[in-house]
Amino acid sequence: MMKNRMILCLAVAAGLAACSKAPEKAAEAMIESAIQKDGTKAKVDLSGGSTRITTTDASGKTTQMEMGGAKVGETELGVPFYPGTKPGEGESSKVSTPDGSMYTVMLHSADSSDKVAAFYRERLKSLSTGKQFMEMSGGDGGASLVLADDQAKTTVQVHVTKGDKGTDVQIVASRPAAK
Repeated sequence: MMKNRMILCLAVAAGLAACSKAPEKAAEAMIESAIQKDGTKAKVDLSGGSTRITTTDASGKTTQMEMGGAKVGETELGVPFYPGTKPGEGESSKVSTPDGSMYTVMLHSADSSDKVAAFYRERLKSLSTGKQFMEMSGGDGGASLVLADDQAKTTVQVHVTKGDKGTDVQIVASRPAAK
């Protein structure tokens, strides 16, 4: 009798574990189906706290998207993280196409938005020789800074805004595909 109860408990536990994946798998299949309506092949993975989508079009060109948990560092962005910051869990993404890649991270600092904006202004200006540097300042110390290199076909955008607890920074960088 005790053995039967243990087997029943294990069966119920295994069933519950399998059921917890069912909504995830159903959502993956639904997204894949929606993408594939035009003949594009798609693979969707919603596990691990991020969304990964790989598509291949009719000509064989592949696009990969990882949203929420991509490994994006200073090298990919072309600018350093503000001192003492790093992307939080689920706050980075990467999209790679045959033409190039786009990287996005969110950073948070307890420092003032004026101080954070000044840090990025200095960094981007020091990289601006032969490139276009643009700045739009906000009234609350925030700023949108853009460094564009037409020749290399790269862009770095840094958006600094006052947050609930300090300063929020969004960095978006685009790079052409390696040839």
